[in-house]
Amino acid sequence: MHKRLHRILFGALLLASAGAQAQYAWIDAKGIRHYSDQPPPTDTPAAHILKAPRGMMPPSPDPGAKAAPTLAEREADYRKRHAAAEEADKKTAAVTKLAEEKRLNCQLAARDKAELDTGRRLRSDTGTHDIMTEDDKAKQLARDTAVLKDCR
Repeated sequence: MHKRLHRILFGALLLASAGAQAQYAWIDAKGIRHYSDQPPPTDTPAAHILKAPRGMMPPSPDPGAKAAPTLAEREADYRKRHAAAEEADKKTAAVTKLAEEKRLNCQLAARDKAELDTGRRLRSDTGTHDIMTEDDKAKQLARDTAVLKDCR
């Protein structure tokens, strides 16, 4: 009698759990498949509803409705977005590098100009121990001034 009661109880539980399965299946706008016991959102096209309870299935899809993207289409879209993001990253890196080089050039030109403005005797940049002439100082000052004009 005890075993019989367990079998009846097990059968009742088995029948009760049959209704707990998802009754709706649909594909959302991003191409993701959903399963639920709740109906899909109202903006879901009828063509994207794959399964509904008996009598609740929407009418057959209209021929003008766009089908969910295939895996190949989604993969191609991903690759296109990924390539665009990489290109944008490269452009950003190039702009950042140019800005850093310009900042360094401005610092060097400002330092050189300040040194030239002191009026002290300076050595030439040729690597020798020669003293810069007034003409060399004027040329260097003109170059530094031109660089600093673009720094502002």
